[in-house]
Amino acid sequence: MRPWALSMIMVALSALPAAARDMLVHDQQEYAAAAKMLAPGDRIVLADGEWRDFAVRLSGMGQADKPITLTAETPGKVILTGRSSLRMAGTWLVVSSLVFKGGHGGDEELIAFRDGAKRWAENSRLTGVVVDGYGPPDAARTDHWVALHGRNNRVDHSHFAGKAHGGAMLVVVRAANAPLDNHHRIDHNYFGPRPPLGENGGETIRIGTSQESQSDSFTVVEDNYFERCDGEAEIVSIKSGANIVRRNTVVESQGAFVMRHGHGNRIEDNVFFGNGVKRTGGIRVINRHQIVRNNYLEGLAGEGPYSAISLMNGVPNSPLNRYARVEDALVARNSVIDAATVTLGNGASEELSLPPISTRFLDNLFVNARRGDPFVARADIAGIGFAGNVLSATGPAALPIAMDRRQVTLARAANGLLYPTDPALAKTGADRTLKPIAREETGVSWYAKPAASPLPGNH
Repeated sequence: MRPWALSMIMVALSALPAAARDMLVHDQQEYAAAAKMLAPGDRIVLADGEWRDFAVRLSGMGQADKPITLTAETPGKVILTGRSSLRMAGTWLVVSSLVFKGGHGGDEELIAFRDGAKRWAENSRLTGVVVDGYGPPDAARTDHWVALHGRNNRVDHSHFAGKAHGGAMLVVVRAANAPLDNHHRIDHNYFGPRPPLGENGGETIRIGTSQESQSDSFTVVEDNYFERCDGEAEIVSIKSGANIVRRNTVVESQGAFVMRHGHGNRIEDNVFFGNGVKRTGGIRVINRHQIVRNNYLEGLAGEGPYSAISLMNGVPNSPLNRYARVEDALVARNSVIDAATVTLGNGASEELSLPPISTRFLDNLFVNARRGDPFVARADIAGIGFAGNVLSATGPAALPIAMDRRQVTLARAANGLLYPTDPALAKTGADRTLKPIAREETGVSWYAKPAASPLPGNH
C-alpha cells in the first residue's frame, strides 16, 4: 500500500467515534478507574458478589441511542450493603439490576439523581433495582430511598419494601435553583409493606413540597402496585401541579392518594382494594381544578381523611403549608363499593372554615350492600353539585343531595371488578375497560415479593 493511502486510512479511522466499551469491574478501585472517562454507549458491569460501603458515583453525558449504563453481572446477585449509596449526574444514564440490602446509606438520600447541589441527572433511568429494608439502626433517623432531581427521569420495574424508619420512599425534589418542570415518570414499580410510622413523613411517594407547590411538575405515576403501604395517611402526596396518577393498584394500604398542594392534578383509572382493613383509604381532594375520574374503590374501611373519597375544607388566605380551598373539582365516573365513608368538608374547624365550591360529582356509582349510606358532611355542601349519580345502600338517605337511589345488583367481571348487571347503568361508575395492574407486572421477576394480600373474588 502506498504511504499516502495508509495516511488517509489512519486519518479516517481517527475521525470515527470510539467504540462503546463493556467493563467488568471486581472492586471499588476498578470501578473508580472505569468511571473516570465514560463515553456514550459505555457499560460498567459490577461483578457478582457483595459490595460493602460502596458510595457509587456515576457521571457522564450519554446519548438517547447510546446511554451510559451501570448494571450487575447477574441481576440480583450484586448486593450493595453496609453504608452504600448511589449518586448519578449527567444525561442519558441507566442504572439497573442492583440490590440494596442489609445496610443503610447514611445520608438523606440513598439513591439520588444528582451529585452535589448543582449537578443533576436528565433523561436518566433507574430500572430493575431492589431496596429491601435498607435503613439505619436508629429508627429515629430519616432518609429517602430514591430522590428524583432534574427532569425527564424515570424509575421503573423496581422493588421497594420494608422501610421502617422515617422519610418518603421516593421523592420528587423541586427547588428554586433546579428544574421545576420535571416530567418524571414513575411506573411498574412494586411498593411493598411499610409499617405505620406514627407521625408525618412516611409517604410512599411525595411529589414536591409546599414551598414550590404553586408551579407544575408534570410528573406521571402510573402502573405501580402498592401493597400494605401503611407509613402514614398519605400514600402518594402531591405537592405540586399538573401531575397524573393513573392505573395503579392499591391493596390493603392504610392511607390515601392526596392532592395536598398544587392545582390541576388528575387521579384516574386507579383500583383500590381495602379488604375491610382499618384506615384503608382512597382519594383526598384539596386545592383547585383537581380531577378524580374513573377510579374503582372497594372495601375501604377508612373514615375522615382516610375516606374512599374525601373533600377537605380550606383555610382563608391559606399559607402554602396549610389547606387551600377545594374549588372547581370534578369527581366523575368512579365506583365506590362497600366503603365506610365519603366525606364532604373533611377537617372543618374554626381555621378550616371554607367548604368546597364549584365542585361536581357526576355519574358516580355508590353501592353499600352491607353498610348504610356512606356520605358524611362536615361542612356546608351547597357548593357541590350532583348529577347522574346512583346510590344503592340500606337505610335512609344521610344527606339531602340529588341521588338516584335504587337497588343495584353487581357481578364480578373478568378484570376482577364489580359492575352493575343492569345495562342501563353502563355509563355509571368506572368503565368496564379498566384493567388493574397485576402484582406480577411490577417490580422484578428475580426477587421474591412478600406474601400477597388477597384480592376480592380470589379468596
